[in-house]
Amino acid sequence: MSKFYQLKVIAIKKETEDSVSISFDVPYEFHEIFSYKPGQYLTLKFTLHGEELRRSYSLCSSPVVEGPLRIGVKRVKDGVVSNHINNNIKIGDLIDVMPPDGRFFADIKRDNYKTYYLFAAGSGITPILSILRTVLLTEERSYVYMIYGNRTENSILFKKELDELQKKYGDRFILEYTLSRPNRNWSDLWKSSKEQSFRKGRIDTEAVKWFINEFPLYAQNAEYYICGPGTMIENTKKTLQNMDVPDNRIFIESFGSTKTEDTLEGIDNAKLTAHLNNERIEVLIPNGKTILRTLIDAGVAPPYSCEGGVCSTCLCKLIKGKVHMKNNLALNDDEIKQGYILSCQSIPLSDIIDIVYS
Repeated sequence: MSKFYQLKVIAIKKETEDSVSISFDVPYEFHEIFSYKPGQYLTLKFTLHGEELRRSYSLCSSPVVEGPLRIGVKRVKDGVVSNHINNNIKIGDLIDVMPPDGRFFADIKRDNYKTYYLFAAGSGITPILSILRTVLLTEERSYVYMIYGNRTENSILFKKELDELQKKYGDRFILEYTLSRPNRNWSDLWKSSKEQSFRKGRIDTEAVKWFINEFPLYAQNAEYYICGPGTMIENTKKTLQNMDVPDNRIFIESFGSTKTEDTLEGIDNAKLTAHLNNERIEVLIPNGKTILRTLIDAGVAPPYSCEGGVCSTCLCKLIKGKVHMKNNLALNDDEIKQGYILSCQSIPLSDIIDIVYS
């Protein structure tokens, strides 16, 4: 379930001071395996300082453009993998990569007639760029409104590409940048998007209301895609809901810190029965340890990636028992009601836990 393939790095581009984009060659025999939908991610595996580490990075390339797979990687303070990629990866390196995955994607079809609202902050632009490019290239009748938040102009990822897209598709693509710490010489921060200026501030409740009111629906069939840190996502989602946007029209992907102050340890030595790859595994869960880490320590190979409650790679279904998820940025309320859990975040609250990996 967690099979990796070695892909060769064929291009590295420094996008900003603290980020790079990495392009991979996909051999012909792997083309079908590595097909993807705009918005999905790749999971990379490294062994650093004797420890296996996996990280998920969204694809910023488009599946409708013939070319290599490309991801964007921004440095994270004290981030072992992000700093390793930015400092050490070279053209020609072979990297272990899992096939594309993820539930944050747009269903883009040539006959669609839609309005897309795209909200991105920081490195959250990577899957949004994939969705944006694919919509513009595929859906000639659809319209796209996008607001992208950063600290300064110099920290804007893929700015040149975004500006080129706006110039080429300006009749149906509106782009607004918003900066929390704009350069001092930017005196006019409230010009229209056609003049390519910058709004001052973050993507907060006020910004979302302004954006939606400034750029009303083109087609009534509208979808809203949000990607960025947790606070930005919550503010945007809540504001859209208060503006009567249905939940099934809002799609989110979290980027940024996944740390939690949750200190609950759960039941000690709960009996875990896991059904994985047509096998039945039985093991005891030590106090404070997650279901995922318990299985890994027992020599089992369950699917997983970020271990931050973001990507949903470790998704499984709880058949019996009760668990507590320390962090959840991947599952909605309906999925939780159906019994789905993130094994990387789940600790037992009952003596018996029975799960099934699909």
